[in-house]
Amino acid sequence: MEGIRETFRIKLYREYLQFKESMLTQDRAEIFESCYRIDVYRNLYEIMSGLAERMPAYMLEMLYGNVGLLDWLYESWIKVDDSHYGGLKWHVERMVLGSGPQGKEGGAHACNEEREAADRSGD
Repeated sequence: MEGIRETFRIKLYREYLQFKESMLTQDRAEIFESCYRIDVYRNLYEIMSGLAERMPAYMLEMLYGNVGLLDWLYESWIKVDDSHYGGLKWHVERMVLGSGPQGKEGGAHACNEEREAADRSGD
């Protein structure tokens, strides 16, 4: 059983390296525009590597036969409403409109008060 795990991890790593090499052939602007995709591919690779430790051999064998596993996972992920963005948006709105830093009420107003206090103290 360990043989299929190692074989699967090698295949997955090769897929990730191919993706990484394809990104590195792009110019800086294209790489910058691909930051989200790069991050998701890295995360997918890490998640799948860890998951391979727990998956039964028959699943590893089935997935091993799939060409472009990371591509397939990425394409399915971008169709999902990304909770990361939603969580980040909630946090920003809470900080700016809601309770502000350190749980103070007033959001942006609290930020202004902190900035004014820092200016007065010379920070």
